[in-house]
Amino acid sequence: MRFAVMLAGSLLLLSGCSETDENAALLTLQSSTLEHRIQAEGELFAVNAISINAPQSTRGPRFIAEITPEYSSVSPGDLVIRFDATQLERSRRDASNALSGVLADQDFKGTQQQAELSTIGLDQRLVQQEFAFADRFSIDDIQIRSRLEILDSMQNKEFLGEKQSYLDWQQQSFANRSQGELDLLQLQKGQQQSLLTQAETGLAALEIRAQHKGILLYDSNWRGEKPEVGRMVFPGEKLGSIPDLSLQHVKLLIIEQESVGLAVDQPVFFRLTARPEQVLEGRIQSVGQVAQSRERRDPRRYIEVIVAPSAQQDFFLPGAKVRAEILANTLPEVLALPLQAIFSDEKGQYVWQQRGGSLQRQAVSLGAKSLTHAEIIEGLSAGDRISLLPPEN
Repeated sequence: MRFAVMLAGSLLLLSGCSETDENAALLTLQSSTLEHRIQAEGELFAVNAISINAPQSTRGPRFIAEITPEYSSVSPGDLVIRFDATQLERSRRDASNALSGVLADQDFKGTQQQAELSTIGLDQRLVQQEFAFADRFSIDDIQIRSRLEILDSMQNKEFLGEKQSYLDWQQQSFANRSQGELDLLQLQKGQQQSLLTQAETGLAALEIRAQHKGILLYDSNWRGEKPEVGRMVFPGEKLGSIPDLSLQHVKLLIIEQESVGLAVDQPVFFRLTARPEQVLEGRIQSVGQVAQSRERRDPRRYIEVIVAPSAQQDFFLPGAKVRAEILANTLPEVLALPLQAIFSDEKGQYVWQQRGGSLQRQAVSLGAKSLTHAEIIEGLSAGDRISLLPPEN
């Protein structure tokens, strides 16, 4: 295509400016209009689009159970994707059963602790009664009771005091132990409730529905596969988008070496591959600052250019292929030569100018360039005859 453009430009300049010699590829230099036109390819895309992502509220991958075909027209509320609920239902059932078990353990542990606490309380009251009885009927008069009886009574009171202390310690130890067991059961209960809530939230998010009118576009994964029934997807994974068809722009990719002179607001003429007979117009909205590779095996780097069409058309669809021509620059009344007639070496740029009956080297200074021609600033004037080929050819 580039060679065709160069050849066409040369023929236009030759036909508009001069006639070629029959024996040599010569042309007469005259003022003309130099246009820098850049050919590019790209596609339409929707400016506004809602992403279709797998639900993030679920744990682990999910499997697609039902999916609406790509390029289908959807309205708000229409089903886009439904995920399989088998795993989530199993998780909810397991969490519910585990939660019921924890609640039963809590009830059993509460009953058991209450019974043990009641037993300790009864022992404490019994010791208090025995201690009160022993203290009330204690007689220390050796004239009434023997020394052995008095010692035995004192030892009995001492024993009751130690037993009372032991029961107090046992009650405190029981309270600490019981609180630890209850805290553990409460933690297990919270974990199972969290799992149950996650499962129920996941079940509620198994369906993805359209939020606005548009068409469905699905993304390919690293293997080039698009979403389909049975495919496994991970939480938050982007599956596609629903573009808003009311506003679409054109994305063009231009080879870095051919992108010189691109600027915002330059006119663009483009055709849809599906409608080559209709020429549409637009203007550059933005020019990428960094060139990027298009394919791994393609060594060329491309500049991304966004074009805003002058009018939105009913037949615009995201992804539609576009061939465009950008009018990067227009210079009226300049001296321009085809690039094939301009040579260069370590001394600079030059042309072969006809002088008399021979071709002579003439140094030139160049200005603006297009893909096929260059502006001559110094070294030549209108009417000079220039050879398109070096003398040896």
